[in-house]
Amino acid sequence: MKLIIVDDQELARKKTRMFLENYAPHVQILAEADGVRSGLACIQEYRPELVLLDVEMQDGTGFDLLSLCPEINFKVIFITGHNAFAIRAFKFSAIDYLLKPIALNELLDALKKAESELNQTKQNAISIDALLQNKQTEGTSEKLVLSDAEHIYLLDKSEIIRCQSEGNYTRFYLTEDRTILISKTLKSYVALLDGGTFFRPHRSHFINLLHFDKYDKRDGGIVYMKDCSALPVAMGRKDFLLKALQAL
Repeated sequence: MKLIIVDDQELARKKTRMFLENYAPHVQILAEADGVRSGLACIQEYRPELVLLDVEMQDGTGFDLLSLCPEINFKVIFITGHNAFAIRAFKFSAIDYLLKPIALNELLDALKKAESELNQTKQNAISIDALLQNKQTEGTSEKLVLSDAEHIYLLDKSEIIRCQSEGNYTRFYLTEDRTILISKTLKSYVALLDGGTFFRPHRSHFINLLHFDKYDKRDGGIVYMKDCSALPVAMGRKDFLLKALQAL
């Protein structure tokens, strides 16, 4: 796998190179760059399969660099500090990222994943598109990338009515009577989406309160959604549900 390193910190580049040369000898480092302009030039000249890309650099951001690329036909692993929005954006977009200082095991895991996905160019392009859109809107209309065995989906959060646990899978119920079954647990999406307009009334259900219809206090508590679904509310979640509705 051929890659370039784009980071404005020389010591960080040296550390990354050392890790790669000592623990990933199958990886070919084509070049290094220290900013947006030099990084773009390297991408255009060397046409890498993977770019290790710093987020904050002196002449701009990694997002700026990607926006300047006429075509993104390479994988990206972002390198970032503890920036809450950036991390959230990467997770929503199914994009890999490494926190500084880079840990060797995390770098090797990210490389292994990148190698296995090199042929999935369509998903890579969709993920980058979602990331850039999320960066532009700063969380006001976030895009979420989902993929099953056959398709890749780019969704606006507002399209999600509810999510339901099906063992190790999660079924997304969307507007216009669409459903998507994803091979990840509901817990992983609760961790990603929780807060704002999303609420977990029951261990098997996760709802978008933008599509809430009514709450029936009888029979232990039932929440009705605009898709006509009726979902149970756990005993310990009733007060939290009312507070979440009042906060909308």
